[in-house]
Amino acid sequence: MTNPLTSRRTKRAANVLGIVLLIALVAPFAAFAAPELVGADESFVVLTPSMTPAIAPGDVVIVAERDPASIAEGDVITFARGTSDVPVTHRVIGVVDEGDSLAFETQGDANEGPDPGLVPAANLVGAVTLTIPYIGYVVQFAGTRAGFAALVLLPFGLLAVTEVWSIVRGHDGSESPASPPSATDAPPAAEPPATDAPPAAEPPATDAPPADRVPADGAVASGGADSGGVSVDAVGGAAAVLAAFAPYAVVVAFQLRTAVAVAVAVGASTLLLGALAAWVPASGVLDRGVLDRGGSPPESDDCDGTDETGREPSAPVEEPESPPDHPPAVVAEAPGTPPAQPDGGGEVD
Repeated sequence: MTNPLTSRRTKRAANVLGIVLLIALVAPFAAFAAPELVGADESFVVLTPSMTPAIAPGDVVIVAERDPASIAEGDVITFARGTSDVPVTHRVIGVVDEGDSLAFETQGDANEGPDPGLVPAANLVGAVTLTIPYIGYVVQFAGTRAGFAALVLLPFGLLAVTEVWSIVRGHDGSESPASPPSATDAPPAAEPPATDAPPAAEPPATDAPPADRVPADGAVASGGADSGGVSVDAVGGAAAVLAAFAPYAVVVAFQLRTAVAVAVAVGASTLLLGALAAWVPASGVLDRGVLDRGGSPPESDDCDGTDETGREPSAPVEEPESPPDHPPAVVAEAPGTPPAQPDGGGEVD
């Protein structure tokens, strides 16, 4: 009977559900970091409760540029007030047309009266098109040192450790094949009796290819690179460039703490880990480290029976052992013969 928790349909549904949850978790932060994804231009974190309950502190407002003439009463707009660098998001309660200029009267939903002074059309940033609740707390926490370390450095560190561990584990698994049974476990073989055996004849010579026709390892590697693959040197060069750029990107992201800087740092570091994961096993750095520590070199994959020069090595010839001067006489009994029995006189029949 098939377990419903391990069936193929259940696994597929779990995968789809996981992808949907991941998209739902990442999409709000992507909209805040890049408002252009939702057709807007700016994004801000609300700091005060003047617009509650519609917009609460910790919410994120997505603002799109609008023509001042299209703003109507009841719209929620974001505007700059005086010389302050912090924009304000309030609701329009009146539009004042003063001939050549246009102004707006605004008020917070939680305030008892309108804002002092009118908002000129030149100070308009845009109209609020989308409000995302609560993620402003996460954005503000990520702007602190502790938040940057917890939300950026810690996940990236875990990713780096996982990648390094997978490289080391994969290399150890490929370098430790099943060891054959040792010679000490086998019973000792009995030495055969010495016989006047003729000397072993040399094996017939085979038509081995000449040395100049045997392809070298470098020719195979270069041919694979010419066929459209990426060479090991190219991956190593990319890893060297990323190794120089990734720390700089991380330092800049730690200082600026903006979404773009963090995205560039994480992307460069991830590419560096991927390049190292591809270059380290292919370059054989770990194999050379094993040889430097006194380990045995990996067994050759050549199975053609030729040496480095391309010629077939000659088989060793065993010399026959010289027979002893007086070999012991061995009497073999014929099969089926009953054992000899002594008679009454002590003689053997």
